[in-house]
Amino acid sequence: MEYFEVKAKDLLGRIGRLYTSHGVVETPAIAPVVNPVKQVIEPKEIFEMGYQLIMTNAYIIKKNYGELAKELSVHGLLGVERPIMTDSGAYQILEYGKVEVGPEEILKYQEEIGSDIGVILDIPTRYEASFEEAKLSVLETLRRAREALKLRGRKDFLLVGPVQGGKHLELVRYAAKELAKMPFDIYAIGSPTPLMEEYRFGELVRIIIEAKLSLPVNKPVHLFGAGHPMMLSLAVALGADLFDSASYALYARDGRYMTPTGTYRLSELDELPCSCPICSKLDAKELKEVPEEERYRALALHNLYVLASEVKLIKEAIREGRLWELVEVRANAHPSLKDGVKQLIKYRHVIEEYDPVMPSKLRGIFFLSTFSPYRPEVIRYRSRLRRRYSPPKGVKVLLLIPEVAEKPFHRSKEVAKLLSNAVNSLLRKVHVCVYSYPFGVVPLELDDVYPLSQYEATLPPTFKYHVLKALRNYLKAFKKVYEAVVIYGDSSTWGEKFYRRLISLSKSLGLKVKALIVTDPYSDSSLRELRKVLHSILNP
Repeated sequence: MEYFEVKAKDLLGRIGRLYTSHGVVETPAIAPVVNPVKQVIEPKEIFEMGYQLIMTNAYIIKKNYGELAKELSVHGLLGVERPIMTDSGAYQILEYGKVEVGPEEILKYQEEIGSDIGVILDIPTRYEASFEEAKLSVLETLRRAREALKLRGRKDFLLVGPVQGGKHLELVRYAAKELAKMPFDIYAIGSPTPLMEEYRFGELVRIIIEAKLSLPVNKPVHLFGAGHPMMLSLAVALGADLFDSASYALYARDGRYMTPTGTYRLSELDELPCSCPICSKLDAKELKEVPEEERYRALALHNLYVLASEVKLIKEAIREGRLWELVEVRANAHPSLKDGVKQLIKYRHVIEEYDPVMPSKLRGIFFLSTFSPYRPEVIRYRSRLRRRYSPPKGVKVLLLIPEVAEKPFHRSKEVAKLLSNAVNSLLRKVHVCVYSYPFGVVPLELDDVYPLSQYEATLPPTFKYHVLKALRNYLKAFKKVYEAVVIYGDSSTWGEKFYRRLISLSKSLGLKVKALIVTDPYSDSSLRELRKVLHSILNP
């Protein structure tokens, strides 16, 4: 039986089912990190909140419980018979420089205590590491990865192979490609915590996607240390399936209150902007006044509820094909998240290759910001229009008309009026295309194909640039089809400058051009003028 299956996809994100020896984990999933010695929130309570996976540290268990943990198992030790992932002590290497255990010893120990998912003892790449230092960590991690696969005993023990390399993308690609040759069950992206702590999301995006594109597509990818809700949608969009973090507890200890769009100091809050079970029972003043340990626990629970809610929101966005929109919304939470989206856009053509043509649930899409024209639906449509589409046979004139509010365009009163009054008997020789944001050129015969009519858009400052770019590509692709281009313009929306550029573009491609720019394109007088223009071209 396959231990990982994908049920829905959007961008590089997916909803999957990860089968472990103690149950199924639906991804994307975040595994709250539990301290095996002192638990802020008991594992049983975490699972009751809806989490399906927790993570703990096998190195700490070994130091504190030794052989006893083998007798009890990690599940008995933590009091739950649910999926548990164990780390090997690599985080302690990152923090303290070394651990008092060898890679073979800790791998065997994770198997013996019954971990569902275990991580090899890799060598994390420090963010400040030079290329040569990073290279050494990559090579040693790869050596340990090969050895770990030879040593694995339990067939139901899912093993994680981490990709190292840090900020050195060449090393990240190399490490991922080498690990991809090894049959790990899960792959992970190591050492990203410093980037997330410093909000260097642009760099984080490059590391995640460079690793992801070199790893097997049929295996889940884990992102270590990702624990703030505002960046989870971006990480999922890049292909991360699993996360772990102790942020819920660390933030709570420091008096920090999570929200989907940022973090507040509890001491500075007058209101609790949440309706989770904690915030529904207490107001900000009451929460500040409870005893310290009780307040710590309450904040930790609140943070867990917020993280769980964000993961659910991400899953629904994937099913509806709206993950890009969620990423855009969350990007407004912090300038560094916008930097992350800008880096994501650089990989838009790769993302489009993996993005499904149709979402699991067919819903209209929203174009919200200057990032929206780079979403896969637009990239795919413009590409396929050039490569797969042919204008109707026999047409001689390309008539470009401005968009109208009603969609599909051909069903609108305005376009129906234009067709009956201005084109009518000329229809076989005149090819009508709408120029609109964000798709650019929409042949009227295609305008009810998803998602050309199933969208809502606001016009950003750059909307004319995107339309002109799309028009240029269309005219270049089909300039031999048409004898002339007629540009029918709406000066009130598009402006004279736009039409001057479009006319100049058409002429530069050797096309005969006529333009009729009016303030009311669908008035009777304007349509009569348009009919005269078309007749003059077709009957010189």
